Amino acid sequence: MAQKPDSHRMRRTPRQQRSRHAVETIIEATARLLESGGIETLTTARIAEQAGYGIGTLYEYFPNKNAIIITTAQRELDKVIRAIQKSLAQANAEDTTTVIQKVIRALIRGFGGRQRLRGALLTTMIVQGRFSELTAPIEMIIEFLRQSDRGIDEDNLSRLNPEQLYVLTRAVTGAIRAWSMEGGSGISPEALEVELVRLAQSYINSAISGEDKAPALDSFEALPTRKSE
Repeated sequence: MAQKPDSHRMRRTPRQQRSRHAVETIIEATARLLESGGIETLTTARIAEQAGYGIGTLYEYFPNKNAIIITTAQRELDKVIRAIQKSLAQANAEDTTTVIQKVIRALIRGFGGRQRLRGALLTTMIVQGRFSELTAPIEMIIEFLRQSDRGIDEDNLSRLNPEQLYVLTRAVTGAIRAWSMEGGSGISPEALEVELVRLAQSYINSAISGEDKAPALDSFEALPTRKSE
């Protein structure tokens, strides 16, 4: 039996400059429409009109609207990762800023900007179950923290075990994603940074102070799984 084409992917990868320009124009048109009107009003007809192409050109590269949104989301996520990388690279010169502040500031800068657009795209990625792509910024942060020349001992980060580091990074990143998906929720990036630094430092201090006197917990019992019928 022949496999059905993946409805989440482009029909073909553009090779020539003209084709690449057309795809980039379509993606940017999608981004502008998402930023101005949200995902509810997005249609392929509106994307084509915004991009200045006929509807046939869209379907030459994309099988449907969902594939355009997914491709746009992947491009925006790449921009987020590059922004985080740039912010972390520049953070070395910020002598008065702790590692925790550097990381949180880099994440906020990465997910900030065009928040309505990124909120819609993050929601789409989650609904589509593309979690591995969404964890890329988190894994990059963890790798940054593992590097020995970052001075992580100043924040006691080196004393966190893998489980604690997992919880800390997911809690911080989850809050920043929610802030982006909700369009900022009236909270400035500066205020968000202050509160997340407070949250992170409190968690680290609690984890470190209690590492020798952790309370005994009942053994974990996995929830029963539903048997397939």
